[in-house]
Amino acid sequence: MDRNVEYILEVARCGGITRAAENLFITPSALSKYVLALEEQLQVKLFHRVGKTFVPTEAGECYIKKGLEIERLYHELDDQMANLSCISRGILRLGVQANLSERVLRFVLPKFQKQLPGIRICMHETSADEVISMLKKQTLDVGIAIVEQREHSLNYRKIDSCEMVMAVGVDHPIREHAEKKEGFRYPWIDLKWCSTEPNVMMMPGSSYRMFADNLYASYGLTPNIVYQFEATRTGLVCVAYNGAVMITADHMIFNSYQEERVVPLSIGETPAYRDLCVISSKWTQMTDETECLYGIMENLFPAR
Repeated sequence: MDRNVEYILEVARCGGITRAAENLFITPSALSKYVLALEEQLQVKLFHRVGKTFVPTEAGECYIKKGLEIERLYHELDDQMANLSCISRGILRLGVQANLSERVLRFVLPKFQKQLPGIRICMHETSADEVISMLKKQTLDVGIAIVEQREHSLNYRKIDSCEMVMAVGVDHPIREHAEKKEGFRYPWIDLKWCSTEPNVMMMPGSSYRMFADNLYASYGLTPNIVYQFEATRTGLVCVAYNGAVMITADHMIFNSYQEERVVPLSIGETPAYRDLCVISSKWTQMTDETECLYGIMENLFPAR
């Protein structure tokens, strides 16, 4: 990126010369001289000097605004070049939601590599939210995740609908209160029976945690939260062996190592669904690879 833009933006971010110089790995005197020389070249002041603080002038604000646009375009170009570099080297950057990774590794990737033997896989195992974030930043080519909302900048190919359920152990006595209810996939349980049980929750801020918090709140219930985890599969171990209950998507159960020890119970006034999707950027060049993944996934899922 242009050095003028880089230096002025860093001074603006830091509000002064000293810290900006440290971040740019030059001396404060050199950076100060550079800013002065640029102002002389442009014949306009970019900063008011208030003690050691640098405050942008009107011209400085204009320069900074355009500089931020240049910086954004530079990073976008850099990402696109990295994307094209991976394509030219035959590398597919694949992001997989953690709870789905075991099934993808066992059943999807062998078929994919048989159909497209020249493509190498660089797989990132992470959360659904992070898969989406990496796709938007163009640091992934394709993602496999269970999603609630759809980003306009991404393409979504739906594989199956996942019902939001209460995961309980196969021998949990709470199952005695479950009943058949029209419109639901599984025996339905009133949340009042679940709220007093040891509840497993995802960490605050995650989409699954927000769903669980809002659902309990809609019933005027406060769950007995005993465990909080970053990963769903860890929570399902707790459900399987510690007598806990946990709100999650049914596919999270079916694609975990605990599928024989944990069962889903339907919850809520009406079923709530999320979609299992193959996701890609609208600007991806790897359309054949995405289509191949989708075809394999479509035949393997659902796992019910």
